[in-house]
Amino acid sequence: MVGGMKLVLMLVLGLFAGTVPIHAHPHVFIDARVTFQFNEREMEGFWVEWHFDPLFTSMIVMDFGAPREGPFSQDVIRVIHDGAFTNLRHYDYFTYVIADDRVHPAEEAREFSAFMRDRRIVYRFFVPFRHPLDERARMVRVRMYDETFFTDIAFASEQPVSVNSPVSLVEERRVQKYENLKIAYDARDQAVRREGAVYTGLTHPWEARLQYRR
Repeated sequence: MVGGMKLVLMLVLGLFAGTVPIHAHPHVFIDARVTFQFNEREMEGFWVEWHFDPLFTSMIVMDFGAPREGPFSQDVIRVIHDGAFTNLRHYDYFTYVIADDRVHPAEEAREFSAFMRDRRIVYRFFVPFRHPLDERARMVRVRMYDETFFTDIAFASEQPVSVNSPVSLVEERRVQKYENLKIAYDARDQAVRREGAVYTGLTHPWEARLQYRR
């Protein structure tokens, strides 16, 4: 990818979030999934999958030589990680955990991988977040959003939240919009229609909720 296209790639990923004008609207679309990971004693964190839109997929294919089908080599995964993922650490990987009435920005993303599903690129990574597992009912919420709204993150319509645990849990999962947080990206309140959705200058982030106990 030439220099100009690299700039576009960084912009649409929000890597220059502070410079994005307030009248921006989404340029990258992600369908997200979360899998909460437990061991026998506690929650360890959660796996994230980001399923990107076709345009962003094409940019990754052009810039990093990713195949349209079949597995990626470790070299391709490494250059995608270094060139189009790792800098998101400066923006908390667009991921925030809410537990015990506190918001915890994601500080780390481990075990990054990338692959194709239905000819669209998927990022998969693990966010560590330890939380107790006992007889007490507990709630953990994962909220994903880009405050500039250059990246629109919504949870997938099928199996958005899952649990991986070696012990039996009593648990309830759901996905909903968090109406108490506003993302205002167009002071003129202009409507933009794209991929079947209408964006009207104001939105709210989605969050995955897991209530659980042993």
